[in-house]
Amino acid sequence: MTLLIDTGVVPAPHRVEFWAKSSCDVYHPLQIRTDSQEPFSARMWGDWLASIGVFRVAAAANTMSRSHTDIAIGDPEALHISILLRGRLKGAQQQRETVLGPGDITTYDTSHPAVFRAPEPFDLLVLKLPKATLGKHASTISRLTAIKIPGEAGLPRLAARFFCGAAAGLADGSIARHDVGLAEHIIDLVRRLYLDLGASTHPAQPRTRAELLLRAQSYIEAKLSDPTLNPEKVAQACFISTRYLHRVFESEGLSVCDWIRAARLERCRRDLLNPVFADQPIAAIASRWGLPSAPHFSRLFRRAYGCPPREFRRVVAAR
Repeated sequence: MTLLIDTGVVPAPHRVEFWAKSSCDVYHPLQIRTDSQEPFSARMWGDWLASIGVFRVAAAANTMSRSHTDIAIGDPEALHISILLRGRLKGAQQQRETVLGPGDITTYDTSHPAVFRAPEPFDLLVLKLPKATLGKHASTISRLTAIKIPGEAGLPRLAARFFCGAAAGLADGSIARHDVGLAEHIIDLVRRLYLDLGASTHPAQPRTRAELLLRAQSYIEAKLSDPTLNPEKVAQACFISTRYLHRVFESEGLSVCDWIRAARLERCRRDLLNPVFADQPIAAIASRWGLPSAPHFSRLFRRAYGCPPREFRRVVAAR
């Protein structure tokens, strides 16, 4: 990755100001301060993997904050997925607070005020995902900011290693910046990570529509391969009526059936981008995600993405 910011190039008294201004140029408007009397030092490396910004930050203790005023000045409408590699980090957003240790993961929404405080030197990997790349999942993930995902085991550990490996590949040139397939895998892993978090964060009997929505979305994602998946099955799995399930999904702007269809098409689109499946018949990919009728799938895909799946795959292969 490219070295974007190095406070070592300016005199010590001006380093915090330089770091703050330079960070604004890279990320968005924000404020940075430090209480230490020691000379401040910080470095940032960065690169892009398709639409995903990948940044590595190594800095002395400091506090980063983003206010309503900062948001009004500029908002990239993105979610930052952060993996702490060294040190400690305290974060607060949307009435939630968390404390991260090495290996832990959290997310931050650029559209809401936030405060992140590092009480000691730290090393952080940040993935900047435009909300548009997450589609219907963006609002779900936004409701789970400033929550620690422990990274010592299971899917979180796998995700952290995968994200760090992608960053290392960009740094040494073994991964191309235009690798759309890899970017799609990262986005899909982020979705899976936060759908699992949403399902595990809430009690056995969800009390709010937001909690029910997370549970329903998690169930749908796990059952996309079932061609018989329908609102009735989702409602039964969530122990609510089908009528109430439809009301829960109203906030997403999609019906339950539309949401299931969009999720299936997105999975198919991802597999069509993936060179691993280049020799797999399109019908087999569609069937894998619960769409066994090839003509029906082709019509749905054209309607969603503007071209039939065969042409989509051909254009991607020609890049």
